[in-house]
Amino acid sequence: MCVIASFIIDYKPFVFIRFHNVNITNELFNEYKVEYLNILLNCKKNKEKVYMIIDINEFNSLPIPYLLQQAQFNKKIFHLNQKYLHAAYIYCKSKIFKQIISMYFLVEKNAVPLRICRSITKLNTSIKNHFNIDFDCHVFCSTLSQNENTTSNNDTFIDTQIHTENIQQILDYSKSLNNNEDLDINEENIHNL
Repeated sequence: MCVIASFIIDYKPFVFIRFHNVNITNELFNEYKVEYLNILLNCKKNKEKVYMIIDINEFNSLPIPYLLQQAQFNKKIFHLNQKYLHAAYIYCKSKIFKQIISMYFLVEKNAVPLRICRSITKLNTSIKNHFNIDFDCHVFCSTLSQNENTTSNNDTFIDTQIHTENIQQILDYSKSLNNNEDLDINEENIHNL
């Protein structure tokens, strides 16, 4: 099955998202947004916050149309990210991509503290220095390798099935935080997020 990203949620409060180098389509991008919203829904349900670690190292290019869609999505869920994320880390080895992402976040306001790290060791150090938490992010690399070598469905990856009414719950809540801006969504218009 082709997906834009793999989500690992077994190491809460750390959630790991690895983006894959695939031909991104609107359908795949919408599936990614649904998975991301499902994480926020679980945070709301469990009354918890998470640290998001986003690995973009597999990308050969950053498709501008989807960067723009991601920016729109981030704006619409800004308050949800503020409420349910402690911080976000972008794991990016490429100096060029790091500069592009840094420029993007000069224009776009972060909902939570954001750091871009070029190695797993730097991720670990940053988490320790900023949040006084000892966590080894290498665990995500080994978990992904194990799961990519098996054909069975593993509970490590988040269930991609989310019901429209659950998305609506998240967006209704965000709407109240966003001064009642219209964030209505259903299966037909999820791509507008």
